[in-house]
Amino acid sequence: MEEKDLINSTIASSSQLFGEEVQVMEKEMFLTWLREKVQDLLDHDFNRLVGLLYRIDVYESKARECFGKSNKEIAACLAELIWERQLQKAKSRFDNGQ
Repeated sequence: MEEKDLINSTIASSSQLFGEEVQVMEKEMFLTWLREKVQDLLDHDFNRLVGLLYRIDVYESKARECFGKSNKEIAACLAELIWERQLQKAKSRFDNGQ
């Protein structure tokens, strides 16, 4: 499995969680997109954000650490946790031959 395929799979599965399909892009561009989506949910639909974190299975202790940061850092921290968890899932799928 090539890293590019793993990243593309992670981007696809992550964007679907937000009800969108994004064009293939570089990881850093996607993380910027993801931070913006998380910030929007923080500002306008906190319950949906919490539900997404639960559905993604982000570790609660790590999410709590994010919420302990300054307002400007919360979205970036949560976006990174979402990325890490989705990447773990993609690796697992590929390791299991799915």
